[in-house]
Amino acid sequence: MSELGEAKQKRRHQRIQLEVEVIVRTDSELLPGRTHDISESGMSAILPVELGEGQEVELQIRFPKAAANTRAIVRHRNVYRHGFEFEQPLRGIFRNDVVADGLDDTLTYFDLSRAIFRPN
Repeated sequence: MSELGEAKQKRRHQRIQLEVEVIVRTDSELLPGRTHDISESGMSAILPVELGEGQEVELQIRFPKAAANTRAIVRHRNVYRHGFEFEQPLRGIFRNDVVADGLDDTLTYFDLSRAIFRPN
């Protein structure tokens, strides 16, 4: 693998494949989308339009048992698939901004699996 390929594979945080609804708020519109994968520091999502790299947006990520709002920057895109970098890690979002149904009001990053997966 080339050095560039290796650099692209190195990430600050492990990504989890996860498909949930996301609402992207730009300066002029609300866009529905679906996440493809997510980590503590960012996510990728499929949107119905192309956003510009460097564009700042607000995201509402709708996990099955919780919702999180955060600001993010579009770091890359490939047609309709966009890579977002969160302004603050998910750890801070779960600690401060998650509204959870039936869970503690203050979740930590380590409670991410509880926010995503419903008990049997």
